[in-house]
Amino acid sequence: MLVAFWSSAEIRTGVTTNAALISHFYAQRYKKRVALFENHVPGRYSLEDILVGKRNLPFAFEEPIYYGRNNYINYYYGLMKAGLPVNGIGNAAVRMADGKLYYFPQVSSNHNLFDYEMNKIIDRLLDELLVRYEVVFVDLKKTRTLTTKRIIERSDLVFVNVPQDELGSVLSEHSFDKDKTCLLVSRYKKNENIGFDKFISTYSTDDVSISYIPYCESLLGICKNGSLSSFLTKNLWSTRGEKTFELISQLRKITAYIKIQSDNDSQTEINV
Repeated sequence: MLVAFWSSAEIRTGVTTNAALISHFYAQRYKKRVALFENHVPGRYSLEDILVGKRNLPFAFEEPIYYGRNNYINYYYGLMKAGLPVNGIGNAAVRMADGKLYYFPQVSSNHNLFDYEMNKIIDRLLDELLVRYEVVFVDLKKTRTLTTKRIIERSDLVFVNVPQDELGSVLSEHSFDKDKTCLLVSRYKKNENIGFDKFISTYSTDDVSISYIPYCESLLGICKNGSLSSFLTKNLWSTRGEKTFELISQLRKITAYIKIQSDNDSQTEINV
């Protein structure tokens, strides 16, 4: 199953953070092997930065194709062009969430070159990952590049990240594929005593599913420190009354939704 995270908003909507939160929580909760990568040159913080901090790359390519953190070349492109590690693509990943989340780091710093190279190998990369992992999570760039479009086309589920105060305009100005789209209200702040269900009841939401990730004051510092993985591990079983409960409760709902879709996809493949 392929799950993408994307946003068209002009302001930051936490796409990378939400991809990290949901993929890690899914892997740890269901004890399933999942893959995670970003289909863009990282901004201020990469998925790796916020989850565990910078680590040594797990796989060095044979000369003459060598890719390090200071090279301009795409790590994924190197995997496909130089050949996979002897024991499989998993050896090129940074593992976390009790070894169930396989993160494929991105080291390129050239936006144009990245998309040019990714466009050559994106279908092969997705095919390699989809046969090995229950779910493949992808953090997408806002700009509709060739590979962004291709990944959205192939995705089984797309989380469109939306700022809270732009939900109305997004719903009125865009049409969505109801079968594969879920709007994700990022950094949601409760208005006085109005719950989320009442908040979205003021909008026409018949054609799309909507969920949210609550604003969490401590999350920014946790991500900056590269400790999101340990934070999620520590709070996996957060209970009502704890500061993290609303965030963890939403992650439980969202990952349960993904699991249902994944199980349905698997059953469809079996029936075919």
